Amino acid sequence: MDIGQFIKNVVDAILSFSDFIAEEISALTNGFLPEAAVNEVGILILLVILRLGFDYAKKILEILIVIFVIYIVIQLLPSIINSIG
Repeated sequence: MDIGQFIKNVVDAILSFSDFIAEEISALTNGFLPEAAVNEVGILILLVILRLGFDYAKKILEILIVIFVIYIVIQLLPSIINSIG
């Protein structure tokens, strides 16, 4: 197996794990999270898990986590506004 195939397999595994997390979050929230934000929540959870496990990539992961949190908050704003009003 060459390095390209290895990277493709790792990315596929991460995406399938992210889809699993997204399905569980969607089932848990009963549709409160919009479809567009569920996958990002799964990726955010993966980033947090990676952040806990690897100290050498702290700064990069912290920046990515902040970006995904802001994106998820933007995705959730319509749901929050609709539930209030």
